[in-house]
Amino acid sequence: MDHRDMGEGFFILKAKPGEEIISAVTAFVNEKKIYAGFLTGIGAAELAELGYFDPQKKIYFRKTYQEPLEIVSLSANISRVEDGQAFLHAHAVLGLTDFSARAGHLFRAIADPTCEIYLRSLPGAVERRMVPELGLKLWYF
Repeated sequence: MDHRDMGEGFFILKAKPGEEIISAVTAFVNEKKIYAGFLTGIGAAELAELGYFDPQKKIYFRKTYQEPLEIVSLSANISRVEDGQAFLHAHAVLGLTDFSARAGHLFRAIADPTCEIYLRSLPGAVERRMVPELGLKLWYF
């Protein structure tokens, strides 16, 4: 993933063709030791996996889309989990070839040709911990 440090905690990131966006951004924030922040992006993908969380069953239901996709909106926050690594909690709205849209938690997306991201890092860390009764890792204050 190409990037430029814009100063004062701001970065711009550009996914390469064929690059998996979520893992690449996660690797970037871990390398930079960013444990609090947020991002927004737009672009296109050839494959994306979306999901939604069922609070009764405490599981994510997932669906993969493999066709030309517009990343109409990508938003995420950055926190740190128990093992000390950064965690990217991402949601997206995807435009399909029939001009319909699908949205949900974004587990993965393969850039085609790119995804352009503005990232804002914040000082310190936001901790995320498992809440067993909910089945999710949530912000911990």
